[in-house]
Amino acid sequence: MGDVVLPDELVGRSVIDMLDERAARRPNAHALTAQSASGAEERLTYEQLRWRATKLADGLRRLGFAQGDHAGLMLDNECGLEAVVTMFALHRLGVVVVPINARFAPEEIVYVVNKARCRFVFVTTALAPTLTALRPRLAGVREIVAIGAQSDGALDWRAVFDAGRANAGGWPKISPDAMSEILFTSGTTAHPKGAVMTQLRTLVAAYGFAAALSLDENDVYESFFPFFTTAALHCLVLPALWAGAAAVLDPGLDVQKIMQRMERERTTKYIGAPSFYIFLLDAYRPGVDDLSRIKLFDYGGASMSIEVIKRLAAAFPHVELRQTYGMTETGPAGSVAVGSDNLTKLGTVGRPWPLSEVRIVDDACNDLPPGVPGEIAVRSPSVMREYFDEPELTSATLRDGWMLTGDIGYIDADGYLFHVDRKKDMIIRGGHNIGSLELEENFFAHPAVQEAAVIAVPHPKLGEDIHAFIVLRPGAAATVDELRAFLVDRLADYKIPRRITFARSLPRGPMGKVLKSELRKQVTEEKAG
Repeated sequence: MGDVVLPDELVGRSVIDMLDERAARRPNAHALTAQSASGAEERLTYEQLRWRATKLADGLRRLGFAQGDHAGLMLDNECGLEAVVTMFALHRLGVVVVPINARFAPEEIVYVVNKARCRFVFVTTALAPTLTALRPRLAGVREIVAIGAQSDGALDWRAVFDAGRANAGGWPKISPDAMSEILFTSGTTAHPKGAVMTQLRTLVAAYGFAAALSLDENDVYESFFPFFTTAALHCLVLPALWAGAAAVLDPGLDVQKIMQRMERERTTKYIGAPSFYIFLLDAYRPGVDDLSRIKLFDYGGASMSIEVIKRLAAAFPHVELRQTYGMTETGPAGSVAVGSDNLTKLGTVGRPWPLSEVRIVDDACNDLPPGVPGEIAVRSPSVMREYFDEPELTSATLRDGWMLTGDIGYIDADGYLFHVDRKKDMIIRGGHNIGSLELEENFFAHPAVQEAAVIAVPHPKLGEDIHAFIVLRPGAAATVDELRAFLVDRLADYKIPRRITFARSLPRGPMGKVLKSELRKQVTEEKAG
């Protein structure tokens, strides 16, 4: 955990303690706006959220849920209200929360549920038939609970909730060192891997992110990030709770509806992936869409184009821009670029936020001097304890309390962190190291380009070659030769892609992040065909 001294308000507490304290201090304050399984959006105060979580926890306890059990939550923002209530109910019981991607294929579901040793799984009604069909392969699952209409083979969430008592007591004491979550993340391994969080680590993450975004009790903090992601839990819901702010969960990534919700909820701060802001800039109508109450846009989850930052600053001069850098395994502790840093230090992802440290190291974990690229390492009390049941992977990733991120970056002479690329996305072409993000940034500077994604592809002589996928702005036109000519004065000749493919759209994950693995698969399949 390093030599960091924890603030007193973090010591000896659990996630459910945090909810109880907020409800006691500001019972009538706005805590949550989210869509329920009925399709209607609802608002809950802190006391209403505490009341519902306690009532559901009692209903679950009657079913045999107990401290130390593991429960999978395969839920999205279309039932965001029930999802958040369920999460806090499980924390009340001391049950380990295991968010599961609602877009997983059956084989992925089987792997994650069994790997995490889930005894219970919560699903939407739409996904309940899939889970019940897979049940013979889910070794330890005792019950499936469906949110929404009743489903054969699953318990009805509403019935469980109705059976509980909101004034029930006798809850277990939750240790700060108790496991709180297993957060599955994809990577270079064959299967998703589960980052183990403890109660203290989760609280430190909430504290750190709330500080990074300067959240306070007057904020209404919104995002489309899906409930089953770390971004929704550790970057939205729990930081808002820590600060006593209101969290708003968009049901999905619909920019027009999101802008309407921003107006209706009087949103002050928004967090999204870089792609969201590209879509926002295309959809925003000055003088028609009233986003005057927005004070801050934060972007993270992927590197933000400098060109998009400039456009965003010009379109919303009253809004402060911030970039956060972190990952699931770090809690996501990391760095934050605030205000003018985004324009005066173009491309930076900022400086470490509270209780976090950042280093740049070589392959032997030795520190590298300012300006020299190497692997980004992060240390914080919010960094995961381990990868669940993966001791060798844990040992390779955690070194003396430092998390090796797998990202390449450098720290300049002023202490600002710059993210160059993911290690796996670096392109080695004829012995030259080329960052895909650098190429994408230069494509973004072309007025016809809306999006760009660059990947490495095998080459018989060079080892790897460069393949760029380009999405043009609506109504814009460009040719491959024109784009190459545009790059000639901006990049060394060995960095200019010989392969450029125009696409209508790019494949994306639940958070809007471009899935380069899908682009690599597409190229492989085309060559095989």
